[in-house]
Amino acid sequence: MNYDYFASQEGLTKLLNDYNEVFTLLDDISQQLLQGIVTTTDDFRTVLNQATGAYGTIEPLYSLAIAYKENAELRYYVEKKRELEGKGEKVVAASLDKESSDAVADIRRVRNILEGYSNVAEKLIITAQTQLKRIDNDGKYKPQEEA
Repeated sequence: MNYDYFASQEGLTKLLNDYNEVFTLLDDISQQLLQGIVTTTDDFRTVLNQATGAYGTIEPLYSLAIAYKENAELRYYVEKKRELEGKGEKVVAASLDKESSDAVADIRRVRNILEGYSNVAEKLIITAQTQLKRIDNDGKYKPQEEA
């Protein structure tokens, strides 16, 4: 995993570009479900495998994004507070909170994108598992034809 993604705006853009294929896959699977294209056991197995792979790819990035955002926001707050105190200026916490939040807006945006796709992958996994169980149970209770 590339930890430099969160170090700059260019890194954040690179992350979104590097993982665009995974995002597109999840979007495509969602559309196929919406359109009723995914219906068979094999279809749901494919969805389950792809969504699980996507989740395993995105979730660690999402966790990393959370940590980077929180750390960058705190670091900005502390540095700005020290700077203001060093100048003998009054520190207004609410104002500094807003400024710190604004300083990490790009990381927060990427974090939110990762969170959204992680949630989508998780829901696709649950849906595929549920449908596979339903299909399996439906097959168990069908009457057997007599020979």
